[in-house]
Amino acid sequence: MIPINIWLVEDDAGYRRNLKLSLELEDKITVGRVFPSCLEFFDALEKDSAPDVVLMDLGLPGMSGLEAIRIMSSEAPDVAVMVLTVFKDKEKVIEALDAGAAGYLLKESDGSEIVKGLREVFFGGSALSPAIARIVVEELRRPAPDDEFNLSTREIEVLEKLADGLAVKEIAHVLGISVGTTGFHLTNIYKKLQVQSQTGAVAKALRAGII
Repeated sequence: MIPINIWLVEDDAGYRRNLKLSLELEDKITVGRVFPSCLEFFDALEKDSAPDVVLMDLGLPGMSGLEAIRIMSSEAPDVAVMVLTVFKDKEKVIEALDAGAAGYLLKESDGSEIVKGLREVFFGGSALSPAIARIVVEELRRPAPDDEFNLSTREIEVLEKLADGLAVKEIAHVLGISVGTTGFHLTNIYKKLQVQSQTGAVAKALRAGII
């Protein structure tokens, strides 16, 4: 089993302490750093090696977890961010996933669910609490809106491959284009869909009925 280094951003001192102790009982999981705010988190990120996964609360003092996820998607896209919060309203769920969160778990989740979610996002997957999964499914079932994002045929093909779980190099190979061209299409897709990450692009495209 591959070791996973986690950083935890949580302002509730008691919950933060108990969660850290619980996670460190797990084999191959290390909670490298803990932070009560995003500002301290980003300060440490500039100085230390980045973690594998960040467990991020949303309701934080100063900078919100949602804003932090947007920054991470842009400046540290290789670091998976999993939300761990009490908020289960649809708007926050969709905003967090659009911003680039790889998972969204509620604090009512037990330790085994959190550990399972951490391992899933570490290996490139996604993790959703059952209540959150229902919200996402309901959103995907909504009729496509009338808005026109004006995506090209090639951009839609790139999105479809992303939804299939292919990496950028794999998409380039399958579509017979260069990695640079694939990256150019992704940049255009992000601008047109107004998202910051591959996860956000796929989620928005699915909701809009584009793919």
